[in-house]
Amino acid sequence: MIIQISFRVYLIRRSQALRALRELAIAKGKIKELKALFNNPTYHARLAHDEEERQKFSERIIVLLLTVNAIEGANILVRHAKRSMLDELEAMLDIVDPQSRRVKSLTLKRRTSNMPDGGVIQKEVAERVTQVVHVIGQDGGSETFE
Repeated sequence: MIIQISFRVYLIRRSQALRALRELAIAKGKIKELKALFNNPTYHARLAHDEEERQKFSERIIVLLLTVNAIEGANILVRHAKRSMLDELEAMLDIVDPQSRRVKSLTLKRRTSNMPDGGVIQKEVAERVTQVVHVIGQDGGSETFE
């Protein structure tokens, strides 16, 4: 019985990782399409002169950036692939639209909050602990927990 439960947990974990990798592969194909368009000299010249086309292209990059950012996975392969794709998209977006710092800051905030050793979550935990210590200090702290 215990073996069955642990095997089912393993299968669920593996299927989640495979699902995330499949979604990342689809997104990688879309990134390749965008890079092919971007590296095309005629389209690149069109982007340089046509503001509307540059806006459409940057919106496509932002949508893909948010799509990749929404993919979750605890597997190291998923995290590494996601990080490299986000860096690639952010670099492309910086070239196309240098005023897009707002979107980049959103992805950076999300990525630092997912970090286990620091970031926003650690600050929130520290604030909550100080609140609890303050409440215990107000009660007198004479009670013991057994």
